[in-house]
Amino acid sequence: MESASNGPSARAAKPGDLVDGILARLLGVDGRQDSLVGQIAVEVARDIIEERVGPGADLNSFELARRFGTSRTPVREALLVLEKEGMVEIPPRRRPRAASFSKETIREIYELRGELYALVAARVVERADDEELGTLDACLEAMRAAAAVSGDAYFWQVVLFQEQACLLCGNGTLKRTIDGLGLRVMQLRHLGMSRAWRIERSLADHERLMLALHERDAGLAAALNRSMATNALAGLMTLFDGSELLGRTSD
Repeated sequence: MESASNGPSARAAKPGDLVDGILARLLGVDGRQDSLVGQIAVEVARDIIEERVGPGADLNSFELARRFGTSRTPVREALLVLEKEGMVEIPPRRRPRAASFSKETIREIYELRGELYALVAARVVERADDEELGTLDACLEAMRAAAAVSGDAYFWQVVLFQEQACLLCGNGTLKRTIDGLGLRVMQLRHLGMSRAWRIERSLADHERLMLALHERDAGLAAALNRSMATNALAGLMTLFDGSELLGRTSD
């Protein structure tokens, strides 16, 4: 199993650095995170996830080039990286834009997410010792502190909690499968959080989850993780049915 000290709870790294590292890995630019293309891809990914660029919004390569003090070539390359991961759409003879969502896509992603994270919880119960569970306790404490700062700060601490849980579950195939959904799930989670997600409810859910993990109740921990995804899906469907803007699904 990968040591917890090498995961997101590692004390030496700042939360922003840990988040950028996760984004770089999910985008496939972790080997060139310090390159201009890697930096642009990571920063634009954060812009999209944190809704500074909303679903369906145009991405002007000229403005991005000016922002990053470069030519348009590395910007185009970074946008291609984002397109490959489903965060950006590049229509023929039109400006690139942040990817949009259909109702069916949201449902499919969240149904799969619920089952995957149920497996994560069950595996953590089976494999993680008390010291390793302590790293999740530290993540939960960071979530509590971030809740008093801002919604975005709390959101990213939830991401770090989930990343650590995936490391502790000890199933590389499961983690890679979750990573494949990671960026789209992050974007949807933030959309729900900014409109209908209550931090107090989220903290309470994670506190119940940690209690189940410490009590070694795999069935309850799995059910709690599954229910968090189910409840989030219901909230997103309400936004979608209420005609909240989730982006353009066609030209």
